[in-house]
Amino acid sequence: MSFLSLPPESMFPGEHVVLHKNANAVIDVKESGLTQFAFDDLMWLIGMSGKEAIGGRCFLTNYRLVFKAHAANRLRGSFSVFLPSVVGVRNSSFAVTRKVTVTTGLQELTMVLWGVPRFIDTVRALSAGLGPDHVAHLVSLVLREPWKAGDGLKVAARLERINAALSLTRGTAEADLERLAGMVASLIDGTFRRTDAAGVLGIVDLLHSARRAGDDWRAGMC
Repeated sequence: MSFLSLPPESMFPGEHVVLHKNANAVIDVKESGLTQFAFDDLMWLIGMSGKEAIGGRCFLTNYRLVFKAHAANRLRGSFSVFLPSVVGVRNSSFAVTRKVTVTTGLQELTMVLWGVPRFIDTVRALSAGLGPDHVAHLVSLVLREPWKAGDGLKVAARLERINAALSLTRGTAEADLERLAGMVASLIDGTFRRTDAAGVLGIVDLLHSARRAGDDWRAGMC
């Protein structure tokens, strides 16, 4: 599947693309299990010592941020960061390198891209527009079709156990979101590097966010 587009079959019902940009996801070379990058001794000049930029494309939809790596990278795949999970987005540019960092409760994603201010404003506006009812609806969509969240950036396909577990939740009305998040997260063991698990961590982030949104809604009714 081309990294240049987000085809309808990979999107959730009601989802549409708001912004799309060529982008590089910044990953930690050691945590990804890759050998040292050939020009690592020069990366400090652009604020990326020990890092590598994985080329691809970023899609910002009304539900999530999707990063898809292109085939020329040492790591391949895709993953999602769901907008209800975002707790912060900031301009992390260094020298001439334009970067944005998106933070959730479990992850921090830094991407190199142009148009950082507009990107940040759009993420914030979309996130602010998702209330508890929207979040609950999004959770139901993701649990029905979890594979659409992506399989992470990986050197080899090692996520069959996680994909199988997520598929078991398809079509369910799981009320205990915290327990479900814990069950899914427990499948990530020491054999999985953080870049491998990026896709499933996005779902765990969303489940935690849905629980918090429900708590906030109930508190407001008291």
